[in-house]
Amino acid sequence: MRLVEDVVLALFVCAMVVTDWRVRRIPNVATYPAMAVGLVLGALEALPGDLFVRGLIDHVVALVLAFAVCYPFYAGGGLKGGDAKFLMAVGALRGTSFLIASALYGALLGGLIAIGVIAARRLARPADGAALTPVLKTWIPYGVALGLGTLLALALELSGRLAGMVS
Repeated sequence: MRLVEDVVLALFVCAMVVTDWRVRRIPNVATYPAMAVGLVLGALEALPGDLFVRGLIDHVVALVLAFAVCYPFYAGGGLKGGDAKFLMAVGALRGTSFLIASALYGALLGGLIAIGVIAARRLARPADGAALTPVLKTWIPYGVALGLGTLLALALELSGRLAGMVS
């Protein structure tokens, strides 16, 4: 079942990274079905009887946790709704511990991207000392950073699983 979750997660994340990069949007038509599929896979993952520890409950908790963490940033204007729903879908697809790892890696990559964008804009600004307003209003592809963080978390998890199988 984990293989199915990995494939669905990778396909979803790659599609959302490309979409966010190209049209600056993470559409509901992708995030809501991904959440539903994740919850179904969570229920199936735990069959025949571990539903409360590894299965559906863990995936629901991850979805709710992603919402709880993202909502203040969304309400404050620092995060778009698509980015929040993206993380909710990741939590629904893989559960709490994976959500935390992917969100952490995504935040770190988002910070690096932001530093790079700001540095590039500062170097390109006019010599007359123009205000920082254009730099601070720059669009930063946070969905891309979250997606790359999720793919990094998945790659690290898969490498750990492979190392465990070899040992």
